[in-house]
Amino acid sequence: MNNVSGNFIFLDLMSLQINSYPIITIFWNIFLLAVPFFLGRKLFLFWQKTKFKSTKDKFLGTLLFLLWLLFAPNAAYIITDSRHISGFCPENYYQICAQNAWMIIVFFSYAAIGWIGHVYLINQLRPLFKNLYGRMGEMLYLWLISPIISLGLLLGLVDRWNSWDAFLHPFGVVQSARHYLSDWTYFKNLLIYTIFLYLLYWLGGIIFTPRIKLKK
Repeated sequence: MNNVSGNFIFLDLMSLQINSYPIITIFWNIFLLAVPFFLGRKLFLFWQKTKFKSTKDKFLGTLLFLLWLLFAPNAAYIITDSRHISGFCPENYYQICAQNAWMIIVFFSYAAIGWIGHVYLINQLRPLFKNLYGRMGEMLYLWLISPIISLGLLLGLVDRWNSWDAFLHPFGVVQSARHYLSDWTYFKNLLIYTIFLYLLYWLGGIIFTPRIKLKK
């Protein structure tokens, strides 16, 4: 009997929503945000230990970086979940309704986690690229990472692909990615997202964190 009651409580918790947005999804997305942090840390420590001297070290380092790259867009993706605030006061469009006003700060704070995570994720590997390839390599990394993250974000947001679908459905992911280079509607989204991720990174670098230096 206690078991059944416990199961009902668990199901009730799993079904909790904010404006039709499942609360469990918040925890899932934060977990997906933590994955690239873990991979980036592993890559950082692996470089400190090996300095990528052997071919095997370089291969493993590249593999860790590619895995990090697959999950890195999950931070910026959280920012887009602020879209679920839409319609939170359906009966009072121009004014705030008292019963749901709290949703504004909740979704803003949730989106801010994505912004902070996005900035820290990029900075996590920035000193590594600088040490491996010099100042030019660091700048190339900073210029290329935002378009790549924007593409990954849109593949999740618009095309509904997950990070692991790169392994499960690689041809489908590639086909979807091609649209962002061949179709103006898709490319416009990619361009605008890239511009604003550059802006958010630049502002976040000023607000959230000082430059991280990697000891040799």
